[in-house]
Amino acid sequence: MSYGRNALRIALTCALAVGLTGLAQTGGGALSSARAPAGPGIMEPACPQPGGGSCYFEYYDGDGLRTIEFDPEVGRCYNTSSAGAVRGTNKTNRRVHLWPTSNCSGGATALVDPGFSWNDPSHHYYSFRPIR
Repeated sequence: MSYGRNALRIALTCALAVGLTGLAQTGGGALSSARAPAGPGIMEPACPQPGGGSCYFEYYDGDGLRTIEFDPEVGRCYNTSSAGAVRGTNKTNRRVHLWPTSNCSGGATALVDPGFSWNDPSHHYYSFRPIR
């Protein structure tokens, strides 16, 4: 009985450690090498967030300063602070592209799925856009 319990505890601990490592490296729902749509399209709210509640996209710069964009619109580009975003949470119902440049220029290099967070201090993102 104790062998089974210990094996279960070890398995759960390993699964949790691997999951947290993956969140730190990829940002939970963050995918790299994403391509953004060429045009902004028709503006529509990226809300409500999954499960209801407040709808927002929040991010933190390298100094830990928090910024929240409430009710972001699909297709609109939002610039982050001049220090760039290194972590954040997508509390919308849309996938959000992240850019390493301002004004969503060039190609997006990461995605954050609805309800997920990312934490990547080695990459600074200077703009984001909710997509369809």
